[in-house]
Amino acid sequence: MDNAKNEILPGSYATVRVPQVALGKLVTLPDNTLIFREKSVQVGAVDNKGVVQLHDVKVGRDFGVQSEILSGVTESDKVIVNPSDSLTTGTTVHVAATPSPSATPATAGKK
Repeated sequence: MDNAKNEILPGSYATVRVPQVALGKLVTLPDNTLIFREKSVQVGAVDNKGVVQLHDVKVGRDFGVQSEILSGVTESDKVIVNPSDSLTTGTTVHVAATPSPSATPATAGKK
């Protein structure tokens, strides 16, 4: 940052907004998808046949309730939320249907 006029003093604090294009493609996952193992951090992803594949991931920045994932998964992977510590590659799972965001509750007694 240019400080030719010496307006920014040592020890000063600032808020900086970085445009998304400067960050590139950012993959983040909720912290409750991460599996902490002895030598690695993993996530469980479900393939099209409903079979779990554990992926070693490299975690970047921690944003509090979610973390940046530098490698190991893509934004198109179906990642398991709240995985069991005993989850292993090859486990067959049933993927629950996700309700449509446009679904509205029925109104009872309306004429």
